[in-house]
Amino acid sequence: MKRSVNMSVTVTLMVTLIMANNQSVFAAAPPASNDYYLTNQLHLSQIKADKAWPTVNSNEQIIIAVLDTGVDYKHPDLKGNLLPGVNLVNAGKSAQDDNGHGTEVAGVLAASGNNNIGVSGVLWNAKILPIKILNSKASSDEELIAKGINVALDRGAKVIVMSVSSMAYSKSLAAAVQRAERSGAVLVAASGNESSRVAYPAAYPTVVAVGAVRSNNEVLSQANTGPELNLVAPGLNVYTTKLGGKYGSFSGTSAAAPQVAGAAALILARHPNLSPFDVRQLLYQTATDLGEKGWDRKTGYGLLDVNKAVKTALSYDFLEPNDSPSKAKAFPIESQIRGNLGPKDTVDWLKMDIPYDGKVSFTATVTSGISSAMAATFYPENRQPITQYFGNGDTITVPVKAGSMNIRLMRNGGVNNAFNYVLTSKFTINPDRNEPNDTQETARPLVGNQISVTGNFHDEGDQDWFSYYVREYGHLDVTVSPDNKRVDLLLGLGKQAPGQKAVVWDPLYDNGTRVNPTERVSKEVSPGKYYIRVSEYSRNAVNGEYQLDLGYTPVKKDFNEPNDTYQKASPLSGGTVMSGTIPTAADPDWFQFTVNSESYVTFRAPYIPVDSGFRFALYSDRNMNYALASTNEVAELSNSGNEVIGLRLQPGKYYVRLNSGTSFKYDSYRLTVTQQKLIAGYRDISDHWARSEIVRLSSRDIVNGFNDASFKPNQAVTRAEFATMLLKSMRATGSKVATTYTGNTTFRDMKKRHWAYHNLGVAYQLGILKGYPKNEMKPDQPISRAEMAVMIARARDVLMYNRGTSNYQDVPTSHWASPAIEALTSRNWLSGYGSSFKPNGRATRAEVVVVLSKAYQI
Repeated sequence: MKRSVNMSVTVTLMVTLIMANNQSVFAAAPPASNDYYLTNQLHLSQIKADKAWPTVNSNEQIIIAVLDTGVDYKHPDLKGNLLPGVNLVNAGKSAQDDNGHGTEVAGVLAASGNNNIGVSGVLWNAKILPIKILNSKASSDEELIAKGINVALDRGAKVIVMSVSSMAYSKSLAAAVQRAERSGAVLVAASGNESSRVAYPAAYPTVVAVGAVRSNNEVLSQANTGPELNLVAPGLNVYTTKLGGKYGSFSGTSAAAPQVAGAAALILARHPNLSPFDVRQLLYQTATDLGEKGWDRKTGYGLLDVNKAVKTALSYDFLEPNDSPSKAKAFPIESQIRGNLGPKDTVDWLKMDIPYDGKVSFTATVTSGISSAMAATFYPENRQPITQYFGNGDTITVPVKAGSMNIRLMRNGGVNNAFNYVLTSKFTINPDRNEPNDTQETARPLVGNQISVTGNFHDEGDQDWFSYYVREYGHLDVTVSPDNKRVDLLLGLGKQAPGQKAVVWDPLYDNGTRVNPTERVSKEVSPGKYYIRVSEYSRNAVNGEYQLDLGYTPVKKDFNEPNDTYQKASPLSGGTVMSGTIPTAADPDWFQFTVNSESYVTFRAPYIPVDSGFRFALYSDRNMNYALASTNEVAELSNSGNEVIGLRLQPGKYYVRLNSGTSFKYDSYRLTVTQQKLIAGYRDISDHWARSEIVRLSSRDIVNGFNDASFKPNQAVTRAEFATMLLKSMRATGSKVATTYTGNTTFRDMKKRHWAYHNLGVAYQLGILKGYPKNEMKPDQPISRAEMAVMIARARDVLMYNRGTSNYQDVPTSHWASPAIEALTSRNWLSGYGSSFKPNGRATRAEVVVVLSKAYQI
């Protein structure tokens, strides 16, 4: 993706169009000028511009260039402050704004103040030079920014504001920035809105990099931050001029940068002889500290304070006190810092945050004429201290490790006078551990199926080569992700022609965006040697890293093939498992298995590689024309944890046909078959302690199982179920028991449509079953063991009386069911659990079957 330059406002959170008869009112301090909508401009009081205006509010002595989309020359609040502009997008045409962004920026900077209309800029009166470098879509490139700076300098601009951002380093842009410093022009730029590192041109050391905060001074989430950040200013709903003579709000670091540029112009109105460096230092010196104490990566030196900036004398060492390690002040990489050393202040301590292993170069400007006026001792993390000496114009380079580094600056012993110093830092990342790998011959081999390596572009033109040998057909996934958005990746993938050096390359993979700069390859590969080439779009050296992740998946071998017809059906692996791949939608897999006795057969799918479209069909060798059972939702059933199919099968040979509408060959499906031999038609009683009783009572139709061939012997029995079983037992042994309830008693929870209505009614009519208070029968409530004993005793007309002792420690003789429990226990129809009976425990289906079998001798 070729980096483009964009306006540094990505989200406009509120736009309020103000017409003369439609005023929006916002609470604010009393206006410091008579502009009609000044109360909407809350940012002006946040940066204390209103307090500065009585001291200075204009600067018509210098030219201020606005590099943007142009400006609306007809806007009543701007036209008095505009110079004839320059259009670098369409040469020869005017710099009239065709997007609106430049008009918004210009209004924040210098909408005419105190003119009884509209809004006020930080500057009331100014000479604004619009230079159109952004097209109607607010995009451009780095070369046009550089050209815009040079044109501004040619026209004599002394302040240049750029609410534009690009993640790409540019030599021509760097040269233009350096020329501006030599020409005495202050450069101010928005940090950008990519939620990443500070963008260019703001990232250059001699440009004031401006981030954005809310009204409560919290940093905007999208605003770029990092070691290059210098200041912040309000960037949410900043009220300003709009195209067509209108007014409204816009947001982002674009809205913050012109506030700082306006402050720089006011400083120059007060102190016209200050250098760009002095202006920057005064802005940093007077900022309101936010976040961590002193400079920090999110807010720089703090919030712009225009009032202090225009009223405070310039300090040549505003970082004091910093004469001990505990008082060390931050020295961001890629920035400038100024201090003073003298007889009473012989040492300054600084601290630097190092993002990667590399080296830092320091260039010094020292006002002393001594060739080595200052000694600098560097304390890199996990390294021995290094001492170097500085004279005016000297550059020294120090190797550093990722982490923190303290720096001690001392006045050399032979220097008697005080002097000022300026240090400019430049960080360069070390070559990555894969170097040298800049060519096909030096390509770094990658070994394994899952590989992750880290690389970088430490030199201009650096590109990284890797090789990977594919031994069998498979699928290759390569992902390259940068750790910051300054790294604009290009990814190449090619295969070496057999027996040749030449590589046949895919088209370059360059699909990353500003939001997601990751590049990806996902493709089928064949045996042979592949090369991976990673490079930076502009061939820049970049202080950042990328991570390359490679994943190779070989085609899964299907050892059951060929099994694409039932004549070639594979026997189940281990007698229970079906496994394989479906490389094409037209490839079915067949399996066979044998059932030796009547069984309940359950098919489950522990793993299916696709989400839908997987089909299952079961056939008997007695009729291959029609499936006994089938489903197209195997994957869905697998994902939900449900069985695919369960059914009764008679002895014989069976076939399973599997196919999928979505093919897959890098992973295997897995289906299992479970056969459960049926006993009396049940699959879950073969080794149960009540098996014989269950079989006998089932044969007499006293008890029944469930549709899935289970009896569920340990499941609780409801009152309705027990009443039905009990009446069936009575009928099976010759009792004349009615089948229809003709009584008059009704229960509010026992409707006639209830499946056991008549059985419950007959049991009630016979006195076997009692109801509950509030006229309830509770037919679906599980029956307790105590209730079971009482109902059987009533049904069998057993003599019940209170005993003197109890067989069970948990059934005292006073218990309401004790007579029945003791009577049935004495007949050996009922038993407990050792010395316990658990009268309130739920009676299970197995327990009921055994008690009925004994009580009725079935």
